[in-house]
Amino acid sequence: MTGIADAILYLKRPYSKDRRKRLIAHFLRPSPQTRFAVLSWKRTGSNLLCGILYNHPEIIMHNELFNPIDIFTYYPKSLNPPPPPPESDDESQPSPPPPPRWTPLIRDLFPNDFLEFIWSGKSCGVNEPIRPSFKAIGFKSFPEHWTDVRNEHIWQDAILEDLRVKKVILFRKDELAVYVSMLRADETGRYMTHKYPEDMTFHIDPAKFQSFLDRYRHTFRQKYKSPIVQRDTFWINYEDLCDLEYFRLHIYPHLCKFLGVSQSANMKILRETVKQANPEEDLSAVIENYEELEYCFRYSDVSHFAKRREQQVTKAITTTPVTSQQPLEEVPCNDDYGTWSVLLPICSRTVSQQAKSRHAHSSNQESSFNTNRFSELTQSSQYNGSFDEACWDLLSGFCKSLMETVPPSQMERFECIVGIDVDDKVYQPAKERLIAMIPCQVVFVDIQSTMYGKLCRIWNHLASKSRNDYIVLFGDDVRLLDYGWPRKIEDCFRNISMTTGLPFGAACVAMNDLSFPGFPTFPVIHRWHLKQFGTLLPKQFVNQGGDPFLYELYSRFKASAWEVSCRLENTIGGDGDARYQKYHINWRGHILNMHIRKLKKNVETKNSSGVCLDVVVPSYRTNNNDYLRRIALLRASRDGVYVKFWFVVDNPCKKHVDEVKELANELNTKQLEQSGNYFINVIHYGTNRGASYARNTGYNYSIADWILFLDDDVIPDDNILDAYIGGIQRFPNAKVLAGMTTLPEATNTWTTMLRVCNVGYFYGVSKLRRHPPWAVTANLLVRGSRHNPTIQFKECYPKTGGGEDIDLVYQYKNFYPTSGLHATAAVPEAVVKHPWWNGGNLCYKQIRGWAW
Repeated sequence: MTGIADAILYLKRPYSKDRRKRLIAHFLRPSPQTRFAVLSWKRTGSNLLCGILYNHPEIIMHNELFNPIDIFTYYPKSLNPPPPPPESDDESQPSPPPPPRWTPLIRDLFPNDFLEFIWSGKSCGVNEPIRPSFKAIGFKSFPEHWTDVRNEHIWQDAILEDLRVKKVILFRKDELAVYVSMLRADETGRYMTHKYPEDMTFHIDPAKFQSFLDRYRHTFRQKYKSPIVQRDTFWINYEDLCDLEYFRLHIYPHLCKFLGVSQSANMKILRETVKQANPEEDLSAVIENYEELEYCFRYSDVSHFAKRREQQVTKAITTTPVTSQQPLEEVPCNDDYGTWSVLLPICSRTVSQQAKSRHAHSSNQESSFNTNRFSELTQSSQYNGSFDEACWDLLSGFCKSLMETVPPSQMERFECIVGIDVDDKVYQPAKERLIAMIPCQVVFVDIQSTMYGKLCRIWNHLASKSRNDYIVLFGDDVRLLDYGWPRKIEDCFRNISMTTGLPFGAACVAMNDLSFPGFPTFPVIHRWHLKQFGTLLPKQFVNQGGDPFLYELYSRFKASAWEVSCRLENTIGGDGDARYQKYHINWRGHILNMHIRKLKKNVETKNSSGVCLDVVVPSYRTNNNDYLRRIALLRASRDGVYVKFWFVVDNPCKKHVDEVKELANELNTKQLEQSGNYFINVIHYGTNRGASYARNTGYNYSIADWILFLDDDVIPDDNILDAYIGGIQRFPNAKVLAGMTTLPEATNTWTTMLRVCNVGYFYGVSKLRRHPPWAVTANLLVRGSRHNPTIQFKECYPKTGGGEDIDLVYQYKNFYPTSGLHATAAVPEAVVKHPWWNGGNLCYKQIRGWAW
C-alpha cells in the first residue's frame, strides 16, 4: 500500500523531487550488503559509536574517509595496493602497473570512484573483502568534509539522495556542550584518547556561538533530511549513547536490525575511546563569561539554557571588572573627598526681560512632567523691581543653596570659576561683592563678546581653567536642595569604576533636575575626561545639546548614572525659553560616534557594554492605559541598559492626551525615586496624522542605538527587553530584529478562516525563518535614527498601517547593502500577544489596507 500511496502522491505533484525519490525507491535493486553513513558533527560522540560498529563482526566500519586532512579508516592497509610481483624475464609479457594508492587528492578529484571502491568492501588491488562475510559497510561524515573541497553535490547525490545508502544520524541535544568540546579539542589537539585538563576555561563570544548554533541546527534539521527519512534514517542522541547499558539494551539491537546485521553480537567499545570530559560537569565553571552568555540566550530554546530556566536557576547578570588603566587601590577611598570646580557663568544682559519662573511656583505638581514640547508656555515675570537687584537676588539664591547643601569641611575643596561678560555693567565692577557672596574660592574669567549666547563654548572656556577633580556647570538660577550632594556623586563615580572596570573618572553622573525631570541637564564630569579629550565638549557645540551628549557618550560604556537623591531646581532655564537664542546641531551621529570610538581606544576596550534602547509606541486608541502601563513597566534584568519610553499620542482627543500624561506622571514620579532611567516621554501634536508619522516622531526624538516599536494594543512578555538585548549581542551585524507576535486562538468562523489562510504568517515569522525578509511593526527592533537618519516611515501608506513595515525593512537593507541576508534576524523569544482585529469580528478593511 505504501508504494501505491507514493505513486498517487507522485501523480499529484510530479515535479516534486521528494515524491520522485520516494517512488523510485520502490524500483531500485538493493545492494548485496547494506551501505550506510554515520552523519554527525564534531564532538557529538561519533568516535564512540564508530568504535562500537567497528567491533561488530559483520560490519566494515571506516572512519572519516572524506576528512580534508587525510583518509581516516580503521583499515589503513586497504588503501594501499599489494606489492608488485617480481619482474619477469620474459620481456614480451611485462607486468601490469599496480593500481595507484588512494590519497586525499585523488579521492577529492574522483569522489565517485572512491565511493565505489569503498562500497565494494575490498582492499586496493585485491579481490578479497576486508572482513569475510560482512553484511554492512559504512563510514563517518561531517558537513565540512564536503564543503571544504567543493564536493557537496557528490555528497548530496551519492549519499543523502541515494536511497540505497542508509543514514545513521548521531546528534547531541546540548549544543553548548558541543561548542565547548570543540573549543577544547581545537585548543589541545586531542580528539579521542586523552582527557582534557580540568582547569581549562574559555571566553565565548555570543555572536560566534549563535553562528555555530544556526549551522548546527540547519545541518540536522535540513541538510541531513533524506527524501525517505522515515525508511532510511536512524536517529541516535549522544545522551543515550553515553549510557552504555541503556544503549546496549534498548538501542543497539534496533540499530543492528536497521543495518541488517546480527543483533546477538556482543557490543564492544574501542579501548582508545575515553570520555574526555565529565558529561555532568557544570559549564558555568568552564565558561569565563557564563553570566553574559546566559543572559544572551536566557529565553531562547537552546537546550542548556532552557533546562536551566526550568530549574529556575537564572539570576541577574553581574559585572566583573576586566581591565582598568588604573589599579583599584588608586580609586579614592570613601573618606577622601575630591576637589570641585563649579562653572558659574553669570550674565545681567537679559535678566530683566527673561528671568521667569517656570516650575518652582507651580501649584500643580503634575505639570512638572511631560509638558508638551510643542505648545507655548504661559510664563510670568518673576521680578518687577530693580534690574540690579534682580541680578543679585538670583545669584544670592544660588550661593545660599550651595552653602546650605555642601558640608563646611568639604567647602574648603570647592572653587567657583565665575565667567563674566567683559562689558557687564552689574558684575564686572562688583567683584569684591561677588567674593564676599560666594562661599568658596573664586576664580574670575572674562567672557568675550564673541562667545555671548554660546553657552557650550563658555562651558569649555571655563572648564579649561579648572585643575580640580570634579566639574559641574551651574547657573545663577539653580537652587540646590539636598545636603551632602557632592559626597553622593563622588560615591557614584567610585561605584561606576568598581563595577565596570573603567578608569576612575570615566563616567558621567546626572543630578535630578525637578524643573526638567528625566533629562540630564546638570551632568558632573571628572578631570579624567579633560585629559582624554582636551575639552569638555566638542568645539562644534554652540549652546544646546552639551549635557545630553556627555550622558549619552558614557552610557555606551555603562558609565552614566543618575543620582536622584541630589535634587535641584532650575528656576529660569530648562525645557522652556532661555536667556539666549537656542542653536541646535546634529551631534547624535558623526560627533557622538567619533567620541565613542576615541573613548573605546582610551579605555582599551573593544566593546562598549552599555545598551541604549528606546521604546516607541504610537497611541491612537482611547481607554487603553492598561496596555500602555504594562509597556511602561518593562524592565531589563541587568544593569547598563538605558531605556526611554516615547508615547506619541496621535489622537486630537484632549481627554485621551490628558489620560496618557496622567499615567506618565504617575509612573515617572515613582521611577524618579530610584533612578532617572526608564523615563516616559509623552508627545502630542493635536491632530491625527497616522501611524507612520507617529512612529517617525518618536524615532527621530530618540538618541538610542536601538528603537523598539510596539503597538498600543499588544501585551509584551515581561522579559522582552532581555530577549532583544540578548539578540543584539547574538546578531551584531543585524539592523532589524524581528520578535514573535502571537495571535489568539480562533474564536469564531472569521478568526478560524484567518488562521487557516495564514494571513498572519509574518506575525510569527521569527519562529519560521532565522533571517526573515521583513516583519510587522507591532513588535520590531530597529537600528536607531542616529545611525541612519534618512530611513523613515513613508506617509503614503494608510494611517492605520499597511505596507509601511515592509518598506521600512527594505530601506534598512538598501542602507546597509554589505549586511545582505543578515541585515534582519529573528528573535522568537521576544514575544508580544496581539488581539484579533475588530474584536474578532469581520475586518476586511483592515486586511485590505495591508495590500496598499
